[in-house]
Amino acid sequence: MNAPRDSARIAESLPVRVLHVVHGLPRGGLENGVVNLLNGLPPAQFRQSVACLDSRGEMADRVRPEVPVHVLNRGRHDLALPLRLARLIRATRPQVVHCRNWNTWADTVLAQRLSGRRSTLVWSFHGFADGHWFPWRRRVASRGLALATDRLFAVCRDAAERFAGLAGIPQSRFEVLYNGVDCRRFAPSGQRAALRRTLGFADDELVILTVASLTPVKGHAALLEAAARVLTGTRLRLRFLWLGEGGERGRLEARVRELGIGAWVDMPGGSDRVPQYLAAADLFALPSELEGMSNAILEAMASGLPVVAHAVGGNPELVDHGRSGLLVPAGDSAVLARAIERLVHNHAERRAMGADARLRAEQIFSLEAMLKRYADFYQHAVPMPVGSVLP
Repeated sequence: MNAPRDSARIAESLPVRVLHVVHGLPRGGLENGVVNLLNGLPPAQFRQSVACLDSRGEMADRVRPEVPVHVLNRGRHDLALPLRLARLIRATRPQVVHCRNWNTWADTVLAQRLSGRRSTLVWSFHGFADGHWFPWRRRVASRGLALATDRLFAVCRDAAERFAGLAGIPQSRFEVLYNGVDCRRFAPSGQRAALRRTLGFADDELVILTVASLTPVKGHAALLEAAARVLTGTRLRLRFLWLGEGGERGRLEARVRELGIGAWVDMPGGSDRVPQYLAAADLFALPSELEGMSNAILEAMASGLPVVAHAVGGNPELVDHGRSGLLVPAGDSAVLARAIERLVHNHAERRAMGADARLRAEQIFSLEAMLKRYADFYQHAVPMPVGSVLP
């Protein structure tokens, strides 16, 4: 009944002006999603800009030149930051202001009030940087900030439920907008054998790949224990290959030596060739203790890899257990080992699950699907009656 009116309202308000507020654009999953939006939403429909509260970050170099990136250089206890952001809001005249995660929320709410603008304020939850830590002060503040925010969403149902429960905010306030993956960049390779040789993989070597920072939450320690179990029970030639860097490297390397599995565990650090490694691998493993919406799992699925992961966070929303991968309870390396062993020893099942993972990524979690979800969300968030023009 309201569809014609809604369509007219959207048409009158184009292009929609969106200001994205982030802490910065360093390398990371949240930041990659922002860059995909900045580059992927059509300029004829969306006029975008981004405010980096802390620093610019290396991923800002990937943003289209016509998209302004403003750096506000937030200092410690920077009471003037909301004023600087308010001036930017007045200058850019956004119809939608979208801030992300806890470290941008309060400053953006205050800046929005100080600006005097009638923009729709959106806050999205992408996951905790500090695990389950949620003191009572944050709970009280979150409830107040939610009252001052027009739209709330999370990147998966689990994240929405978890934050709503911790903060005491009605879960009905949250919508869910899934992330997306570039299924052209991350895809199975038609020259897989040649690619494997280029990367130094032997023809008879089965590669179990993990792409994640070497931090406790990503579960590398549990994966090492599982790897030791798998290696003692097989004659297959295996390589556990970990791409990523972080503060746990020294402790993990010491444990590798204790277990005596250094010949089968490779930790080369970070790489700019993640799509190639994914296309050349045989299996993807990510036993994180905590996840929101895992971009690493999305990229593995798009690359046609079966996934073994812990059934935490948004993982059950990504991986269809038994069809596109295997999900196991967190905290039991023996169960994790059995899941890896099952796929290591069953080539046909690996291929079938990898094909299903690819199809699932294309149909539900593609970059195009994500861009459509966000386009619809932003267009319907515009706070304008038909025919009105913001000053």
